[in-house]
Amino acid sequence: MLKYSIRAGAVASFFIITPAFAVGLTEADFDYLTTQNVQSDGVVIRGLSPKEQSRLHVLINDLATANDPIARAKDVSNALAEFKNHQEWEVEHPGQFWGEPKRQIPN
Repeated sequence: MLKYSIRAGAVASFFIITPAFAVGLTEADFDYLTTQNVQSDGVVIRGLSPKEQSRLHVLINDLATANDPIARAKDVSNALAEFKNHQEWEVEHPGQFWGEPKRQIPN
């Protein structure tokens, strides 16, 4: 019986924790971005990876800044600036990603 309780707890934990990491941007997130003068069809937003979308979603919905709109706006703005820098770097370095070690090109 204990074996099944542990297994049920593990499965429940998986379903509780997993959606927090799998969330992209919601309609409410796009509404918030609009209030911050960020276009939902802008280059930076369109170029976000799933991981970046999830991070942005978490920042927009962060309970720690729920009562401090200035701090929330700053966090979101900083993240968007970081994502934009990543995208620009990737354009300047075709075939590479900003988060990966530099590849050596054989002579």
